[in-house]
Amino acid sequence: MTEILRALAVLAGYAVFLLIRPQTRCWFCRGWGMKGRRRKQCRWCDGTGTRFRLGARLVHRGAAVAKRYIAERLRERRN
Repeated sequence: MTEILRALAVLAGYAVFLLIRPQTRCWFCRGWGMKGRRRKQCRWCDGTGTRFRLGARLVHRGAAVAKRYIAERLRERRN
């Protein structure tokens, strides 16, 4: 049982980390946005130099849905 609680704590910590820092530098161009000698755009990050971490999009979508749900409930309580 403690292993399950530890795993849930680690997952919750990672989700909070993704809310705070969803992006990381690109693994292929190392954040430069350019790759190779000819300096063409990195095809993995499209020249931005950043990429989203694994699960960041899912966590942010869930947070947005929760925020909209809470805002709607608060509006209903006021009326």
